[in-house]
Amino acid sequence: MRILHCVSSLKVGGAEKCVKNLVKAQNQKNLSVEILSFGHKSDSFQKEIEALGVNVVNINGNIVKRLWLAAKVIMKFSSIHIHSPAVIKAFAPIFPILLLKRVIYTIHGEIEPPISFVKGSHKLARLYLNNIFAVSESIKQGIRVRYGWSSCAVTVVNNGVYCQKNPNDIAQQSFLNLCTVCRLVPLKNISQLVEEFARRNLADYAVLNIFGDGPEREQIERLVSKHKLHGAVVMHGEILDEDMIYSQQDLLLINSTTEGLPMSLLEAMARGIPALSTSVGQIPNLLSQNENGFTYPVNDTDGWYRLLLSQIRDRNNLIQVGRRAFAFVKQNYAIDDVSSVYEAKYR
Repeated sequence: MRILHCVSSLKVGGAEKCVKNLVKAQNQKNLSVEILSFGHKSDSFQKEIEALGVNVVNINGNIVKRLWLAAKVIMKFSSIHIHSPAVIKAFAPIFPILLLKRVIYTIHGEIEPPISFVKGSHKLARLYLNNIFAVSESIKQGIRVRYGWSSCAVTVVNNGVYCQKNPNDIAQQSFLNLCTVCRLVPLKNISQLVEEFARRNLADYAVLNIFGDGPEREQIERLVSKHKLHGAVVMHGEILDEDMIYSQQDLLLINSTTEGLPMSLLEAMARGIPALSTSVGQIPNLLSQNENGFTYPVNDTDGWYRLLLSQIRDRNNLIQVGRRAFAFVKQNYAIDDVSSVYEAKYR
């Protein structure tokens, strides 16, 4: 059995992280696995994946060259696992080849990407897809509107993350280490966190670590300078090493106005780090208030502050919530369990 994971790119994103985790888990099981990417060798995760000894084939060039290369690669594999609507579209002209393969499709996104011929290519894809998965129930239920498919044809499989043997020792220092891990775009609403950090004088109790990059970075840096928060709010930029990100953190902050299920939430919980998050997307389905995390409505900055202040004052509660978060993710989102579901369908 040879498995080919197909992605539009290996840039930083939830689907790409899921592929990276799957490939790592399957490679550790000595399965023959490779990646076909329509991105570039400079994409953020490519070097990390290649360091595992996993081959990545980049498909670039004009449309004729791309189709020829893709067909040539696909022919070498028995199982094809597609992770992007853009790949479904790209494969449309060579779909007869896929009729000869075992083809799996995982839908990761809540929102359709702005590309043409998506519905047409997905209608064609029903001819060759053997199994269809979605990473959330809402994606499954929306499948008829998106592609005209019956939701009965779709199986929900959670995204998977690596879980440590034991949770981190959190909340051991006098200052609480807060962190955000995301692309710095408006919907993540990080500027509001910085404004509240200043307004509530939280620099007396905590440090805010911002991991990520994006178009909002300059605006956030201006706010840090305006409120004289240098040292209290630390801009780390884009860091891919998850152990480096989470090793010293006590609480993950998610302040998004809209979300699906952010991988940062699972990654933090898999280390025993609880989250304080807006109640958007799939997040309320994971977090039970004061049980394995904390949630508040979008723009409810007073509610956010009350929850945060209570954890600053009661470190023991924060530790216990983190341990329950760890147990929850280990039981429901362990990458080995997720991979096993897919492996059964590759055969």
